[in-house]
Amino acid sequence: MKWHILGAGAIGNLFATRLLQAGQNVSLILRQPKSDGYYQLHCLEGKARRTYSLPTQSASATETISNLLITTKAYDTETALASVSSRLTPDTTILLLQNGMGQHDAVLQRYPSANLWAGVTTAGAWRPNPDELICVAAGETHIGPLNTHATQLPVGWAEQVPAPTYKQDIQTALWRKLAINCAINPLTALHGCHNGALIENPGLYQQMQLICAELDTLTRALDIPLFATDLIDQAANVAQATAGNRSSMLEDITHGRPTEIEFITGHVCQQADQLGIDLPCNKALLSQVRALSAT
Repeated sequence: MKWHILGAGAIGNLFATRLLQAGQNVSLILRQPKSDGYYQLHCLEGKARRTYSLPTQSASATETISNLLITTKAYDTETALASVSSRLTPDTTILLLQNGMGQHDAVLQRYPSANLWAGVTTAGAWRPNPDELICVAAGETHIGPLNTHATQLPVGWAEQVPAPTYKQDIQTALWRKLAINCAINPLTALHGCHNGALIENPGLYQQMQLICAELDTLTRALDIPLFATDLIDQAANVAQATAGNRSSMLEDITHGRPTEIEFITGHVCQQADQLGIDLPCNKALLSQVRALSAT
């Protein structure tokens, strides 16, 4: 079997290597494919260093896509899919492995006959340069169906190391990841700080508490079970465990790139508006990060 991958960032490259190790063929879809059809990726994980030859192709290639992994930024999802839409079959398997929510519904509406899946991961990786991948955390990956009745992972995923966990109720996993991102990413982007500052600085911790309390109110109204304890406890644990990390939203702001704020805080504010629930702290953060992104 073959997996095509849209989104050749750190996570896209990480799972390309995992799929290769699991015996799958892969091809990264790039805006500018390599002239010889491959590029060398040097992957460092702990003390292990491996080099992979990753096949590449353009979106305009004619090869049919049977299995598609999307690891783009949430706001690029629809455009990326449209670029290869002529290559999809009615039953193509599409797996969205991204931050945020909202893009899943858009894909469901646009490609209702495809086998659609969603996933979340805590794997950590970054690319100091285009041909090097540093894996800092194997993490956990949860994958589940969005519109199919499948009872096992898509082809090539159960054989990965570490193997993802199949989740029939993937919506809960998506909301858990979303809530943690809401608690951490916008604050770090706004204040230009590492994750650990949110629990070290009393003022920032108080802001995170207010954000989490609002999200607890919303998810209870939506009947979404987040965690056994309050969200603030989970968010604080994640901030502590990743104290030295810079969130992806902070990195986007730092490098002048668009952020995923509309698919993170923007999504929860939209859900709250539909229920008539006010989220003043989250709305303020949404406005502030929007303004910061526009500068």
